[in-house]
Amino acid sequence: MTTLHRSNFAGGPYDLLVIGGGITGAALAHEAASRGLATALVERGDFGAATSAATGKLIHGGLRYLKKLEVALVRESLAERRNLMRIAPNLVEPIPIVLPNPGLVEHAGLLAYDALAFDRNRLSDPSKRIPRHRGLGRAELDSLGLWGLKSGIMFHDAMMISPERLTLAFLRSAAAAGADIANYAKAERLTVAGGRVAGAEVTDAVTGQGRSIRARAVVNATGAWARDLLAADPATAALAGPEPKVRSEGIYLVTRQMSRAMVLTVLKHGHFSFAPWRGLSLVGPTETPYRGPVDQWRLTRRSVDQFVERIAADNTGGVRLTPDDVLGAYGGLRPLTESAGVDTYTASRAHELVDHGRQGVANLLSATGGKYTSSRAFASRIVTRLSQLLGTAVRPSRTAATPLDGCDIGSLDAAAAGVRRAGGDAVSAPVAELLAKLYGQAAPDIAALMAADERYRRPATSDQEPLAAVVHVARHEAPVHLTDIVLRRTGIGQLGDPGEAVLAAAADIAAEELGWDAARRASELAAARRAVQLPQ
Repeated sequence: MTTLHRSNFAGGPYDLLVIGGGITGAALAHEAASRGLATALVERGDFGAATSAATGKLIHGGLRYLKKLEVALVRESLAERRNLMRIAPNLVEPIPIVLPNPGLVEHAGLLAYDALAFDRNRLSDPSKRIPRHRGLGRAELDSLGLWGLKSGIMFHDAMMISPERLTLAFLRSAAAAGADIANYAKAERLTVAGGRVAGAEVTDAVTGQGRSIRARAVVNATGAWARDLLAADPATAALAGPEPKVRSEGIYLVTRQMSRAMVLTVLKHGHFSFAPWRGLSLVGPTETPYRGPVDQWRLTRRSVDQFVERIAADNTGGVRLTPDDVLGAYGGLRPLTESAGVDTYTASRAHELVDHGRQGVANLLSATGGKYTSSRAFASRIVTRLSQLLGTAVRPSRTAATPLDGCDIGSLDAAAAGVRRAGGDAVSAPVAELLAKLYGQAAPDIAALMAADERYRRPATSDQEPLAAVVHVARHEAPVHLTDIVLRRTGIGQLGDPGEAVLAAAADIAAEELGWDAARRASELAAARRAVQLPQ
């Protein structure tokens, strides 16, 4: 596996500078570098820390998009669902979904959904097979713990065990192909010369140093911050357009496990679901209009409480949730296209590529909208467009079929067996399978750490992810803060508050690996403690 290093960007100038290290920017950096473009990527915070972390973890075709006849979007998403199970088989797997009390519209929609996914099982791994939808009888509903339902349909989509690790897999793949990448590197403003974008002025938050990164083309992949980046300098302010009237806030709750299949509740202006995940449940999303500045958005206790109340009032899935069931919560602002209007739920989830050459700044593109599922395909289209703009030939795209860095595991059973061999008696079968899913080809190295040092065998999550993972990610995945480790490299802070003892042990390991003194360790631990707690 490739080790991520924070670049100082001494290797420029570049063909392409990507601004934004969420899933859109990560997929684009991988696509561009793998097709021969000299590529750099900067992210002002940590990789995948904003909107890309505020996801329900589904890789799906978008069944509800059929209501708006967005057939092409659904077909692309279903094809990409298959592609992601091909290139990241450890991180993406099928999940059964129950649609309660269906009518004729739901039956017709699922017939179309199956037809559009005609090639869904063209995969070598039989564990990724997705069956056609079917009705559920009383006995099956009861066996799933859905005693309150009168009827239901089961269909399948796919789910990521860790969107954060999928984003990192794209970034490692980009680095392996030669891209220069850095987190905590903020693009302060774009630079423009002679009617063309020339790069960006960037400040490294770790060193405090600024530098100019020169590039022949720039893609603004900053999601909800796309307008703010353009508005930051007079040379590009005219491209920003008016402030959006509304953005979409989505939050999710982490709860005790509520059901053994994902269960949907569909409302007129929204939906939410209970989805099994790592022995717990994810409940969400909300679809709440947000009208404030992007940088001022925060997850609040009021939002959490209102969502629990809404679930109690509107839930049709036969699952009951109380405030005491909530272990954690997270959220963010969705990257809808800036033309989404005020109805955030019905706004399209299609990607949108804006060419600012039509507004007077050549070779500057903004990539907005979209979702995790189709980010790879969107990146492929962007690189093809960049090739045309730059007059530079690029190699054909192979990203739909080539496993991401660290994800070439063969079958999950074989990968888990390799982890057990590396860890010996220190690694149980469930832990071996979990490590194989989360860390792919690096999992045997983590198992070897467990075998070598008893400290690293300690479980750090409710599903037994070990502290050895902290050692690995500190050494190989460019974390800057403890929050990067517990929220976006491992699952330690994702499954609810792990408790002071686990956080302190993770801080000890991080301090040892990253060279923190006592004061730095204390401040990092305090910040991580705040980050994993429910908002008060």
